[in-house]
Amino acid sequence: MDNSRIQLQRAKVTVNATLMQLDYLLELINKLNMTDKQRENIRQQIHNIKVNNAGAVAMIDATNVMPVISQAI
Repeated sequence: MDNSRIQLQRAKVTVNATLMQLDYLLELINKLNMTDKQRENIRQQIHNIKVNNAGAVAMIDATNVMPVISQAI
């Protein structure tokens, strides 16, 4: 496996770890005293981060499918 693929794999692992941390953060938020509106605002921001991370994972996966330019030469 060449260096660029290793870096992409590390990026994917990092993004997936972020998603797990966000799930844990949601659990903690549910235990805090705050208004429903505050809780919903935080949940919405976490949801937005998850959507962005899912997009990043999809882009990483798409990059892994395409041949690296240096390999095509």
